[in-house]
Amino acid sequence: MTMGFGVLVLAIVCWYFSQEVLRRRRAEVLLLRQTDRERLIHQIAQHIRQSLDLDEVLKTTVEEVQQFLGADRVLLYRLWDDGTGSAIYETVLPPYPRVLGQTFPEEVFPVEYHQAYSLGKTRAIMNVEQADVQPCLAEFVRQFGVKAKLVVPIIQENRHQPAGYSLDSRSAAPYLWGLLIAHQCNRPRKWEIWELELMQQLATQVAIAIQQSELYNQLQQLNAGLELRVQDRTAELATANHSLQEEILERQRTEVALRHTNETLQALVQASPRAIFMLDLEGRVKIWNPAAERMFGWTEVEVMDCPNPICLDDPQADQTALQTSVLQGKTYTRMELRCHRRDGIPIDISFSAAPLPDSDGQIRGIVAVIADITEQKRQAEQVRLLQSVVVNTNDAVIITEAEPISEPGPRIIYVNEAFTRITGYQPEEVLGKTPRLLQGPKTDGVILQQVRTALTHWEPITVEVINYRKDGTEFWNEFSIVPVADKQGRYTHWIAVQRDTTGRKQVEQALRQSEERFRSLIENALDIIMILDPEGTIHYVSPSAEKVLGYPAATLVGRTLLELVHPEDWVTTNSLMQACLRQRGQQTHLTCPIESRYRHQDSSWRMMEAIAQAYTDSTAILRIIVTARDITERKRLDEVRLALEREKELSALKTRFFSMASHEFRTPLSTALAAAQLLETCQDEWNHSEKRLRNLHRIQDSVRNMVQLLDDILTINRAETGKLEFNPQLLDVERYCRQFVEEMQLSAGGQYSLTVTCQGSSTPAYLDSKLLRSILSNLLSNAIKYSPQGGMIGLTLEFEPAQVLLQVIDQGIGIPIDDQKRLFEPFYRGKNVRTIPGTGLGLVVVKKCVDLHQGTIQVMSEVGRGTTCLVTLPLR
Repeated sequence: MTMGFGVLVLAIVCWYFSQEVLRRRRAEVLLLRQTDRERLIHQIAQHIRQSLDLDEVLKTTVEEVQQFLGADRVLLYRLWDDGTGSAIYETVLPPYPRVLGQTFPEEVFPVEYHQAYSLGKTRAIMNVEQADVQPCLAEFVRQFGVKAKLVVPIIQENRHQPAGYSLDSRSAAPYLWGLLIAHQCNRPRKWEIWELELMQQLATQVAIAIQQSELYNQLQQLNAGLELRVQDRTAELATANHSLQEEILERQRTEVALRHTNETLQALVQASPRAIFMLDLEGRVKIWNPAAERMFGWTEVEVMDCPNPICLDDPQADQTALQTSVLQGKTYTRMELRCHRRDGIPIDISFSAAPLPDSDGQIRGIVAVIADITEQKRQAEQVRLLQSVVVNTNDAVIITEAEPISEPGPRIIYVNEAFTRITGYQPEEVLGKTPRLLQGPKTDGVILQQVRTALTHWEPITVEVINYRKDGTEFWNEFSIVPVADKQGRYTHWIAVQRDTTGRKQVEQALRQSEERFRSLIENALDIIMILDPEGTIHYVSPSAEKVLGYPAATLVGRTLLELVHPEDWVTTNSLMQACLRQRGQQTHLTCPIESRYRHQDSSWRMMEAIAQAYTDSTAILRIIVTARDITERKRLDEVRLALEREKELSALKTRFFSMASHEFRTPLSTALAAAQLLETCQDEWNHSEKRLRNLHRIQDSVRNMVQLLDDILTINRAETGKLEFNPQLLDVERYCRQFVEEMQLSAGGQYSLTVTCQGSSTPAYLDSKLLRSILSNLLSNAIKYSPQGGMIGLTLEFEPAQVLLQVIDQGIGIPIDDQKRLFEPFYRGKNVRTIPGTGLGLVVVKKCVDLHQGTIQVMSEVGRGTTCLVTLPLR
């Protein structure tokens, strides 16, 4: 028995818990529904607060209700003052018919229904076939497939009167604006209480949105005259304040009117979409409406009793002068300026300002009204630019009516100046007529039928036909036609853009003829013309390939160019193609000619000179065109010519060498021989120590000159044969140069002045001291030789981070410009040296020594002014 009782208790507990779980689930479902309902109501209420667009709010409401309730149709039914009604917004699921836009007579909505709904009554019909519905109404809703319906009135508790009534004159009776109706068309439906409550709450929100929109429209109407009324009312208040001192009764009436006006103005200021603010005499903000907060970003709390935060950045408007002139009584109306918002974004504004007098007529501040016209100006600028494009374009623009498409065709309502230039017709000659007046005998009828077909289906089309000008001449006309629709999607006009393509057609004809001529030229050219892809594969080769290389053109197509080129010339040929691809797109993109050997069909090699150019063919594929010319015979003749020129150069060089050698060796030998003969035959010369030393010095100098000449020749010969030794060692350049210049100064005596200057920090360098001595010796010797007695000769050293610059400067005879081109030719001397001795080898030796150091030499000279030799040697 105890066990049975326990089982009973356990069963009761299980039943209780199952009921509790079921109750909680139902509560969760109800709570979820309530949450979704509150979310929907909150979302629509939030949308109403954020938007003044009544159409958008009502459209969103019916869409959201339809989705939330899962109804087949949700609509807003508007009741008009004459008793009729219309469905002004609707969301309906297919396949049920639409009610939107239909107007229903007064009989559909009897007076007793109107009274009941005006009192807030709702109606939920689960089945129109079974409910207590008048037969006529049941038959009416049945034609729209309605099985069940839920109707909630939209009531305005305080209905504003039409314009012309006072704002505080309102009707106390509720006003039935319309109905929020949900239809279930596929089946009868039992409407839940929460669904009815949701519809009532949404109807209330819709009534608020309608009332808000009506108030906004009324405020917009009032705002149109706000600026003028503010000024007029301010003047009236000043006058009324003066008359108050004379008559108490008038003052009371004026005070009442003033309070009413102030309240109205405050409401208008707060509701105005334009920024309105007031400044006192010190420029501190006294009024700052919500529109100013939205427009500029500063809140009322932030700017109240603070200096005006708005700064004008328009160069034509001095803000201080503007404020001063208003305080002096000047009024500005719709002055377009530019300023910045708090976040730094510039905006364009329409600025109106007037002085604000007190009751005594004394100006106590400034009231300003500002409208943000940034978007308006942007749109105006776009319209202006579009108008400018249409008026000034070289293409003819024609605007016609949308219909009729068939005969006689749509009438022209606009043409631009380009139309007159192209066709010769003045606007007044074509307005009201159809574009078909341009057609003639050669106008292609097939294409015209294509145009009519496209117009019938409201599709854009582009064609090209022959049309006729006013004078009867033909011209090719390419035109594009597109339909233009209004905001409702109804097509209202056609726009055609026409272009005279006669010139292009003539160019195309000329191109075809040119192509034929060039094809004939290529087919008969002696040069080989090939078209390759970037990989070197041959896609076309001219027939001349068979004449030059022995290959039929067809056998070369598909092979690579390198198959024909000598292996030793592959690098050169490949570099030609790569250079061609790199230079593609440049103004001058022909490669430099290169020479390569091509295999003849008989296995011999032919020397070809080729140039290449990259281009893109009609299929947008990159190609390379190569033009190759057989220069085998020319190369052979060039070799013969070069051999002859080398022979001439060697002959001239030998002549100059023999001339120099005969002169430069004869002179010192003659001097040495004469001095030796004097010493041998004249005892007095031998016994006299001074004369003996002078003759011995002459012999020594002559021998040294001959040794120097031989050394120079040997140096040049070793350099030419690559046997000139180069042994760089770390060298104190400055010290070395100063010691050498001292030696040269002793040798030159007092007839010349040699100086050394050093710029920069002296840095040791890896140089060959012997070669450096040869460089300095030849440069300084030349400077002394070609300078007048008493001349100044300078050696300048300039140390840089990676190199040292040696500069020898003299004030000698200089070198003619023509001779400067041949300074480094052996045995060549300037034409102005006259009797000054020399071999023409000094600068040649210097150049060889500088080249071994991987340095450079420059010679700057002016006849009669002197010469500067600049040698640059690397430190390492």
